[in-house]
Amino acid sequence: AGRLNLTKIDTVKASALSVKARQTKANQFASDLMPIIKEIQQSGTITLKGIATTLNEKGITTARGKAFSHVTVGRIINR
Repeated sequence: AGRLNLTKIDTVKASALSVKARQTKANQFASDLMPIIKEIQQSGTITLKGIATTLNEKGITTARGKAFSHVTVGRIINR
């Protein structure tokens, strides 16, 4: 009772929808953060590590609530 009987096709479709939802959320997060990153860059901080440090000092966290790294900042800029 209560178990879903998903076929392989259903599972693939559900997985694809999940990926699309995560990508949409990540794109929105990056879009919301870009004005802050540009402001940091305009103030003279241009390295990815410097931008990450500034974001962390401002108390801004990643979408998962973690501290920023230079890798995360680079991925956001390249989105």
